[in-house]
Amino acid sequence: MNNSESELVSGFMTEHAAVVFVFFFLAEYGSIVLMCILTSILFIGGYLFIGSSLINLTLYLSGTNFIINNIINSPILEGLLYGLSLGIKSSMMVFVFIWVRASFPRIRFDQLMGFCWTVLLPIIFAIIILIPAILYNFVLFPINISLL
Repeated sequence: MNNSESELVSGFMTEHAAVVFVFFFLAEYGSIVLMCILTSILFIGGYLFIGSSLINLTLYLSGTNFIINNIINSPILEGLLYGLSLGIKSSMMVFVFIWVRASFPRIRFDQLMGFCWTVLLPIIFAIIILIPAILYNFVLFPINISLL
């Protein structure tokens, strides 16, 4: 093996005993899961799934009978669907997080900062400018902004 032999077992963690090593990894992956759940709640819509309003609208317009409507709109089924939606979004984020982490195991801090400044920051500014422009041009605001 070359110089990176110790990095196969997470570098500086090789000095710790088995229990301490497991707790470090448990805390690390627990923070990954927690951050992915918070990210999906704050930025990806949380427990709401994409077609929920469309499903309710089609059920209302189709005139389904009262029993099927009550079953579909029951709080237990809604809670299960919302939990499943949040779980799927968070699981996809965890998958992408671990995939990127495994693909680039030895990225340096200066490379990360260069990527953030040259790629992510222009994308964020483009989104900040582009999304309101699209909403304004296609009159997609939920409120009347001409009064503001």
